[in-house]
Amino acid sequence: MYALVGSKRQDRSFRRTWAYFCSKYGWGNDPCAIEGIRYVLLRGGRLPFIRRRTIGTIEFIPYRPGNPRSTVEGPYKHPFSKEPEIRSSPYRIWEIDKLCIAEAYQRQGRFGTFLEIFYDHAERFAPRYYIALIERRLYRMLRIVFGLGVEQRGPVMQGPTSALIPVLIDIERIMQDKVRVARLLDEAKRRPGEPDGRRVPAGRRPVDKRV
Repeated sequence: MYALVGSKRQDRSFRRTWAYFCSKYGWGNDPCAIEGIRYVLLRGGRLPFIRRRTIGTIEFIPYRPGNPRSTVEGPYKHPFSKEPEIRSSPYRIWEIDKLCIAEAYQRQGRFGTFLEIFYDHAERFAPRYYIALIERRLYRMLRIVFGLGVEQRGPVMQGPTSALIPVLIDIERIMQDKVRVARLLDEAKRRPGEPDGRRVPAGRRPVDKRV
């Protein structure tokens, strides 16, 4: 499951989780954008007695041409502003930043939760495209989930500890295929590894422990 960051406690959880991944993989820990929309990926949770733990993060930032604080464009990044799709709709673009999921959960079917997050954000803000610099393994997962709606734009950018791929996601095109989106959402909600089907042990009182 996931949560849209809307409280100071959730914001601290987001920042703490992202800082941990930056430290582990040697990534630069850019500050969160003031106008950014942030989500946390959670373990556990639909049953109230199961402790919710943040195991992933993602931030959406409105793209602005020439923004010196852009997470995707600038020195040693990709010139997205030169892409024809971006030039045609510069104010309906969102940058994706701070996308990560704990390695232990990457092969448990939980990545489908990011589809739910993309859907939630797209329904709220109606973006035309998403653009991002994404770690190679996460790029492969996005390709599996979204198919041809995810395109590599430019060569792989090799960093000191990981390789980043400049990516354009045609989210409007993806959202228009309502039948496929509904099927993917249903699969994401029924993904393996979730504890939703567990019963409350007899005599145990549920306790709500939130992020």
